Amino acid sequence: MRVNQIMSSPVIALDKDQPLANAIDLMKRNEISRLVALQEGKIVGVITEKDIARGLGSSAAYRLPPGRMHVSNVMSTNPITVAPDLMAKRAAEIMLDHDVSGLPVIEGEHLVGIVTKLDFAKVCSGYEEVYVGQVMQASPTTVSPGDRVIHARRLLLDEDLICLPVTEAGGLVGIVTVRNVAMKLAAFQEVVPDRYKSGRIRNLLVEDIMTQPATTARTDEKLSKVASLMLERRFSSLPVLNLEEELVGLLTKTQLTEVARERL
Repeated sequence: MRVNQIMSSPVIALDKDQPLANAIDLMKRNEISRLVALQEGKIVGVITEKDIARGLGSSAAYRLPPGRMHVSNVMSTNPITVAPDLMAKRAAEIMLDHDVSGLPVIEGEHLVGIVTKLDFAKVCSGYEEVYVGQVMQASPTTVSPGDRVIHARRLLLDEDLICLPVTEAGGLVGIVTVRNVAMKLAAFQEVVPDRYKSGRIRNLLVEDIMTQPATTARTDEKLSKVASLMLERRFSSLPVLNLEEELVGLLTKTQLTEVARERL
């Protein structure tokens, strides 16, 4: 199997000098988590929701809303690119080895698509013999509804996480993702007057931004079924419950990529 059999196409790109607000709007409207940044038609970077969460959560950004920031202020530069005929297994290896979640696909000098970790859900949807409990990430890091968003953001960035299950009294009550954090910070930066931004963001709580109820998977579900759901709903991660409805793990797009790497 080759990259062009699983990649996302067409890929959405924009100029690196576009306002960051334009990138955020494109992500929202197209329900995607990354864009390719161009300069004079050539690829110079990739901007992800995690880049936005990192950039807008910094103290410097409190004084500079998305309308005055540009894609180039937060994007990751010099992205790794791949050819459409590269083996999908090798693309998975590159993502895992370099800790990146997407690779622009180049044919000649033209951007023809992007292959992401979530694209490997297409591969995993064929693995009928694998169960979620066999491949999930066990004992995930969690937060509580009363934790501050700045704490959740720091955990997501420092531990390179995709999401944080939200628990209260031992039970799962929601989930907070990089997307939740990035989009809420963007909204605050736009509407809150400058002199109030720092205090308002510091006091923002996880319960104010979390997704609830969280869609979940179970340890005894087939990976093929859950991978298909993740692809259809564009979920980067799902909390995993055991037969007693206890939170025991996470299934993320990274686990899907690892499974595909081992089996392709």
